[in-house]
Amino acid sequence: MRSETEIREQLRAFVHRHAGGVAVTDDTALFTLRVLRSVHLPELIILLERLRGAPIDVEQLRIGDFDGIDAMMARFGAGQP
Repeated sequence: MRSETEIREQLRAFVHRHAGGVAVTDDTALFTLRVLRSVHLPELIILLERLRGAPIDVEQLRIGDFDGIDAMMARFGAGQP
């Protein structure tokens, strides 16, 4: 399993690749502010599954789970079920 720091770095890299030059922080509301769009979600889920070493149960997803790196870490970060 990867460390929280490594997971955050990988998530930041993913966001910056898709952000179109928009400056973001770990608490930027990525989907609300349309930094990321729904077309990015499948790739983001796959990345998170790879980084955490466990599948994400899409039946358990909630609005806001992906709306910011901090939110993703709280929901899916290292050590989260």
